[in-house]
Amino acid sequence: MGEPSSHPVMLDDGTRRRLAEQQATCPFVGSLVAEGVLPVCNGADAPLARLEDLRILGNSGGGNLGDLLVLFAAGNHASMDDGTGHLGWPVPAGLFFLGFPGSQGAHPGHSGILMGDPATPGSGRFDPDALARLAALARDGWIRRTDVAHFIAANLIRDPAAKVLGSHVARLLASDLLDLAESAGSQLWHTLFGSADDQDAAHRRMEEKLTRLLGEDNLVGAAGEFGLLFALLANQPGRREIDGDPAVALDDLAAMFRDKRLPDGWRNWKKTRGDWVVHTTALLLTAAREYLSLRRAQRPTG
Repeated sequence: MGEPSSHPVMLDDGTRRRLAEQQATCPFVGSLVAEGVLPVCNGADAPLARLEDLRILGNSGGGNLGDLLVLFAAGNHASMDDGTGHLGWPVPAGLFFLGFPGSQGAHPGHSGILMGDPATPGSGRFDPDALARLAALARDGWIRRTDVAHFIAANLIRDPAAKVLGSHVARLLASDLLDLAESAGSQLWHTLFGSADDQDAAHRRMEEKLTRLLGEDNLVGAAGEFGLLFALLANQPGRREIDGDPAVALDDLAAMFRDKRLPDGWRNWKKTRGDWVVHTTALLLTAAREYLSLRRAQRPTG
């Protein structure tokens, strides 16, 4: 296998779409690839992308979500196909592999919408039934964050290979910081943490805890993935809350998951790491409670 190239390659629409469906099984990154917004390097057989391109796109609108996306991409997608169907070839510095199935970031208990077996490279595909399970939770075309958390818990219950609520997460759930973060986005959050600098420091501490746990616990991983979607859309014009719960438009989710198309104007609004912390934490708490409730309901009585 030759030295991987960091130079972008020209791909037709059909090839980019196949890459998005089979390899880049993230609704955001897959849409970037399909729309030709994120340049693909090294060719379609072993596709790479530049971390700096991802950073710039994620930070569009004046935010810093791209910095977090780079952290995930560099940590989870630093190995590429070595020509044998295994991810054993180190990716050169400044790049990440666009084949997400089989990577460190793929995990049991995933949504099933974009990926089959998480341990098998190239297993990406769109499953309309899995999207329909999520869409069934919508109210008048909007899906609440709480509903997404319930969807996460149900996916984990469905997969016997899912690794959930280990000792590390139990300690996290018991921490004072997480109890405070449950109020994130409310007036209480601002009262407790005070200045913007104090809030940023609290976000950073929470981000460090969450990112350490992403690969250790599948509940945290799933919450982090949907937390990215909520962070992406948090400042979108026309965003809604339902009964005080943040909600995302079903049409926007379907466009990204099914059509590989990002919402109109997505570059123009701010997308931040802090929003990821807030939404991931809230999803984690609610999904953990729902998961435990579902597990208790499965236990035999008597």
